[in-house]
Amino acid sequence: MSTPRTSPNCPVHRLSAASPGFTLIELLVVIAVVGLLLALLIPAVQNARQAARRSQCQNNLRQIGVALQNYHSQFRLFPPVAIWGGPPGEPLGGGQIPVGILDRIATGQASEDSPDRSFANWLILLLPNLDQTSLYRAYDSNIPVSHDRNAEVRETSLPALRCPSDSYSRTDNPYIRDLNAGSRTNRYARGNYAMNMGPNRGCMHELDPDCQEGFHVDNADLAHKNMCLWGDGLGGINVSFSFKDIQAGASNVVIVDEIRAGIHPADPRGSWALGFAGASATVRHGIIDPQEDAAGPNNLHSSSDDIIGCTLIRSEMGIEELKRLGMPCQSTGAELEINAQATARSQHPGGVFVLLADGSVHFVGNSVNPEIWFHMHSRQAAALPDSPF
Repeated sequence: MSTPRTSPNCPVHRLSAASPGFTLIELLVVIAVVGLLLALLIPAVQNARQAARRSQCQNNLRQIGVALQNYHSQFRLFPPVAIWGGPPGEPLGGGQIPVGILDRIATGQASEDSPDRSFANWLILLLPNLDQTSLYRAYDSNIPVSHDRNAEVRETSLPALRCPSDSYSRTDNPYIRDLNAGSRTNRYARGNYAMNMGPNRGCMHELDPDCQEGFHVDNADLAHKNMCLWGDGLGGINVSFSFKDIQAGASNVVIVDEIRAGIHPADPRGSWALGFAGASATVRHGIIDPQEDAAGPNNLHSSSDDIIGCTLIRSEMGIEELKRLGMPCQSTGAELEINAQATARSQHPGGVFVLLADGSVHFVGNSVNPEIWFHMHSRQAAALPDSPF
């Protein structure tokens, strides 16, 4: 028998004995090992990502601290929490509400005779020191922040002002300032850092002789002559402070708290270009009693954080859901809502980052002694039982 001829392109292959494959038991063992490795790896990856997010949040605060130091070197003052435009007084407050509290845009009370009076806040003023000179030049300081010509500034999302640990601090989650008033045109990008306006009680010394540890106004005629509002923090409405005003020492007083971005389009909290409580200021966040329910970081009292829009937010999301998300708010009725109280908040496990006036950044736990929390937000000298730093 002759040997079969082969083509160089189609060689004859000889069959070899089949090699044994994995048995079922071996396959199950491999799957179990892979599953175990993944179970060990995923938490490690998540922890690494969380650590990276925390580090970025800290770095953002450090950069804000440098910017504040440079601003102070230039002007011999820190910026005010917000600039509030004239004429003097708050006629819509019935003689009971000071300037800087009532938001005409959010409540639908803006008109030609009573326009928005909220102008630049501390972060807009700080833009040149945050390497955002071009954005600062785009802001028209002669008109309110809500004006169409300032839309570019207020709608710009700045990574340096957003903590990556906050799942709501996103470009697709703007604050719609006029939503509560039935419109959707006035939008604001989110941010996570707020100037400490003061941990004081919600009373004013010039109006109430029994007021203790409250706020101050420049004139007791709130409806016609008042133009300034301040507490024991390091900034106020039309009020600035300097290092020389910090009796407690720059290394002991918080100038900027970490805050969370709003969880609903009508939630003003964490709106970096807007100078209201919750938006870019912490206010009345240091005294624990039945009337001051936002005291301490990440406070979960159902009435914590008095903000405009809370009535709408509560009706759509529910009180318990807001508490579950760590973002409760106080509803006083649609006709009475004001931006009057907000505390420090974060999505970091166990606490928040704070920036001290000396530029250092620290993590403060949710269980911090309330007395310490109050005094670390007051520029007034005080003897502390201990230090959280």
